[in-house]
Amino acid sequence: MNRLACLLILLVAAMLAGCSSHAPSAARFMSAKPNSINIGFSGGGFWGDDNSHREEKSAQEAYRYKEPHFLLDGVLFFRNDHFLFGLSLGEHSLVRLNLGFVSDYFGVQGWGDIIVLNDDSSTNWKRPFGIMTIEQYPITSKLKVGVNQFFAYNSYSGVLDECCSINLDYYMKFYGELGAGAYVSYDGYSLEFRYGNELGSDNQRFYLDFSVVFDTQSH
Repeated sequence: MNRLACLLILLVAAMLAGCSSHAPSAARFMSAKPNSINIGFSGGGFWGDDNSHREEKSAQEAYRYKEPHFLLDGVLFFRNDHFLFGLSLGEHSLVRLNLGFVSDYFGVQGWGDIIVLNDDSSTNWKRPFGIMTIEQYPITSKLKVGVNQFFAYNSYSGVLDECCSINLDYYMKFYGELGAGAYVSYDGYSLEFRYGNELGSDNQRFYLDFSVVFDTQSH
């Protein structure tokens, strides 16, 4: 796959980007090729408690908060021998930053939204972020399995439910999530499961996604 085709894939993935405020893929992060530019994306979904509820803002306005259960996002990774820098797009963010350390057996992935779509003055300083540690066990040069542990400060959006006002604000809600996961990958293609528990609540979430990473410098 040539570089132009990879960039087109990234553009399409970005246009369709989903709820990237959740923890990103560990397998995709660990599959980035060293000393290269990588393009990757993930698709999947989650089930469990999604914080859906309705909140009255005034006698004229009400907002409904919910999390989409379908997840899709794309990322551009720049990796040298062991350190990785990445940029991605998502539902609530215009730009998400990924930073971390990658080796054959261990990785540390950090992420944070640096530009978000949020007009609510009470929360516009907040940003989704998180950190993840990853342990990987190569079975062969291409087949690998791994486990991870993460903390994520996630967000979910509010949309106007009822309104008699012309002021249509966009609201975000935030919560902390502690979780763990496991994956299996083969030559850049990965299947991954994650479990997360919302801090201070009984809400639980179960994630399943498929990821792929392309090395733009391979021929």
